[in-house]
Amino acid sequence: MSQGTDLFLSMPVPASWLHGMLFVTFGLHLLFVLLMLGTALLGLLFFIQKRLSGDPGPQLWNKRVVHTHLGLKSLAVVLGVAPLLIIQVRYPHAFFTITGLFSYAWLAVIPLLIVAFLLIDAFGHKISSSPWLAVVCGVLGVGALLTVPAIFTGALSLMERQDFWARFAAEGFRPDGVFAPHWLLRYLHIVGAALVFGAAFHLFFSAREHPEKAAKLRNWLFGATLVQVVIGIPLIFSVASGLDWPVLGAVTVGVAGTMLTLWALRPAPVPTGPRSLLVLLPVIFVSMLIARQFLQDRDLAPAHAAAVAVREARSQAYAPFRKEALAAFTAKLDTVYDNGDTIYVGACQPCHGKAGHGDGPAAARLVVPAEDLAAIRANRDYIYGILVGGTPGSGMPYFRLFDREKLEKLLDTLSTRFSMFDATPKPAHHPVGSEAMQVWSKTCSVCHGVDGGITPFGRTLLPASPDLRRFALTPERALAIITDGYPGTVMQPYRALPETTRQDLATISNTFRTAR
Repeated sequence: MSQGTDLFLSMPVPASWLHGMLFVTFGLHLLFVLLMLGTALLGLLFFIQKRLSGDPGPQLWNKRVVHTHLGLKSLAVVLGVAPLLIIQVRYPHAFFTITGLFSYAWLAVIPLLIVAFLLIDAFGHKISSSPWLAVVCGVLGVGALLTVPAIFTGALSLMERQDFWARFAAEGFRPDGVFAPHWLLRYLHIVGAALVFGAAFHLFFSAREHPEKAAKLRNWLFGATLVQVVIGIPLIFSVASGLDWPVLGAVTVGVAGTMLTLWALRPAPVPTGPRSLLVLLPVIFVSMLIARQFLQDRDLAPAHAAAVAVREARSQAYAPFRKEALAAFTAKLDTVYDNGDTIYVGACQPCHGKAGHGDGPAAARLVVPAEDLAAIRANRDYIYGILVGGTPGSGMPYFRLFDREKLEKLLDTLSTRFSMFDATPKPAHHPVGSEAMQVWSKTCSVCHGVDGGITPFGRTLLPASPDLRRFALTPERALAIITDGYPGTVMQPYRALPETTRQDLATISNTFRTAR
């Protein structure tokens, strides 16, 4: 069986819901993109026009127009997230293919927007104080902003032409390419729509107290609408193969609305905007958006259906193995996250070794040798504290990345493998002699305390002395440490003492936990 590369995930909602959500969210996003882009264009054009006319008056109205760009750009960016996510779910095959093919330009969108927004804001701030700097910032900012819809319209145009993907991947973009004329017309149509909606927005909301500006905005609105008609005719012919009755119906409504808009904007003595535009422009916008949605679905749906069919076939082929795979995956999760043996292998064995004798592959690089876990007899809560807090001054780290349940399972493993939490072994030789008692009182108790507890001095050591009231060693291991010391710590060797005394000291070190 060939290796699968698809995730067989169910749609979060029915496809019809996704269509509706995509239509609404993209419509809102596009509306504010047009308002934002139109505002930036008109603000720059009006500013340059006033400067060229030699009018020395203040740029208060132009500054007010540009100031609205701040709110419009915020809404445009925020409202663009939803359609971007929805189209990934609805048409993943087409979307991710085009994202890869267009990656060289797609990755430029964010820096372009950052530069454009900063420069346009600088343009708004410098309108009155530094006209030439304002011109530079405005031209560069609007230029960067105009590049972004070129990228998006190019990506969408290519997305809807699946038969051209292989050629585009091999040759890249070429001005004489199959989809280049449609891309150009589509881009110019977006720019024209931005001028239409930008002029209409400011005609009704920014020019109420400036009739001289209202007349200019009305002229811009009329001219931009007329240009939209001119651009729209070849744009319709570029998608003629996909025209059907639903598309033609939506386009007809849009064209009728456009003609009525031009009629309403014909030269009139009143410079204010006709109220009929508040109805006509939304009708045009929605009808053209519907036509676009029909065309997009017509182009993307067949390839999407074919991809879904392939995934369904693979899903059926994998179906007999689904239960087995799920059981194996669950077992793997249990092994990785909940099994003390596996945690020991990954976290403890590199230093302490498979048998716990401190001879793991990483042990040779430690200054303070790893302890022989098989020789430890300690209280469970004491070892838990070491696992959580580590041992400062040694190579023993803390394991706070594991929760309490996982650490408890690791403690179970330490108990099963090494009998770590059993009772302290009783000494097999004679009672403790007086010499050993004196050595403990004068020397050992400096760090370990008279009762086996850590002394204030012992706590200053790195690593600190163990608490012998809760931690002990087998007699053999305790004797070895007393004789040879513990490298990397202040525990020095006492091999000069008589063997009997050293055996007695090992016995004493183990009596504190026994007594408890």
